[in-house]
Amino acid sequence: MLPGLESYIDEERSEYALLAVGPQYPHVCTSFDYPARYTVDIGESPEKSLLFVVLRGRNRVEDISWRVYVNEVKVSRVFKPQHSLVVRGDAHYVYVVDVSPAIRGVKTAEVVIKCHASDTQIESTGFVLLSPEEFKSKVSVYIGISRIESNYELRVPSQGFSVVSIAGRGEGGAVSIGSSIRKFNGLFELSELLSGGSVSIGGLINLYAVVINTYAGRPPEVVLDIHPLEVERVKLTISNSGDYSIKNTELRLLRGTQTISKLTIKSIKPREETSIVLDRRPGATMAKVTYEFSGHIFTKTIPLELTEKSPQSTQ
Repeated sequence: MLPGLESYIDEERSEYALLAVGPQYPHVCTSFDYPARYTVDIGESPEKSLLFVVLRGRNRVEDISWRVYVNEVKVSRVFKPQHSLVVRGDAHYVYVVDVSPAIRGVKTAEVVIKCHASDTQIESTGFVLLSPEEFKSKVSVYIGISRIESNYELRVPSQGFSVVSIAGRGEGGAVSIGSSIRKFNGLFELSELLSGGSVSIGGLINLYAVVINTYAGRPPEVVLDIHPLEVERVKLTISNSGDYSIKNTELRLLRGTQTISKLTIKSIKPREETSIVLDRRPGATMAKVTYEFSGHIFTKTIPLELTEKSPQSTQ
């Protein structure tokens, strides 16, 4: 794993790990009277929850005062970061704490950070949430501070497929996961499904958290077959060619950025098909599919390539 990141979880579990980063910072640590405050929707109550906070500035550890509360429970009163790194004259500190008791049985987590240090600011905060799942996966969680200044190849298990989530700060650096390449200036959070290939990191980037969920078999894949019916209507057959169910699938037919028709399906099991007839006004050329897998949201854009009309399609 990347130097500077420590392994906090690395085992097979009947859970998935979700990375939930707080709002865009920085928040200057001027006074206890002006705390940083935000709320994260954590959905189903997680079994385990890790909070991480990144501070950046020119103060020494002993000169920084703070208090951290989660759902009004004080989880830290003395600043004792587990990770530190000096980058271009600025010290970066990362504090990690298990806050599972503070958010067990609730669906939201309110974080309040009171800090005082004249030359220091809160750079980033976030949760790693472990929630129960009906199938097992290999869960790997790494948190800390890693500075990438050239190119780095992040090794991911080659068998099966993985969902990779990363939180950090880019200075024009880029992250490539499979066929997806994204460039970052400022704080970022990303989650991508990787089936084969690797994660390439290039340019100037600070990494604070990396979460990898690795699964056996084939990843969920939305397949869309489209048959024309009478004028302005189409029959769509939606299926999942992978080995895992997907949830909360939303399909939109688009003309440019305008939504012409919309369909929501609660769940699609492996190799299960669902058919529906939707309006298709002239000019609809794209379908946008959004679905959930193991707590992560993925989006796929599919061109509308109409299959020739068959007698069965009008039944």
